[in-house]
Amino acid sequence: MGKIATFKAKYLKDGHISIPKGVMTTLSLRKGDEIRIMLEKEKFDKKDFLGLFGIWKDKSDEEIDFYREILKERKIFGRGEIKL
Repeated sequence: MGKIATFKAKYLKDGHISIPKGVMTTLSLRKGDEIRIMLEKEKFDKKDFLGLFGIWKDKSDEEIDFYREILKERKIFGRGEIKL
């Protein structure tokens, strides 16, 4: 198995998927290279999120995304919720 990269992408209007330049560099991709892609639609529902955390109702999408990334990083490093 070769190198693996995980990233967020957008499904473009013309039916293509965007790949960040940094990922293309990391994987040493060249035009015509064959790659294997696994797709997963993000399951985040802003309405449900705001229902749980009403204080966030006035936050922008960018602020909420920033908070979500912090939570993901905490989970990766094993720093979840504090248990009493």
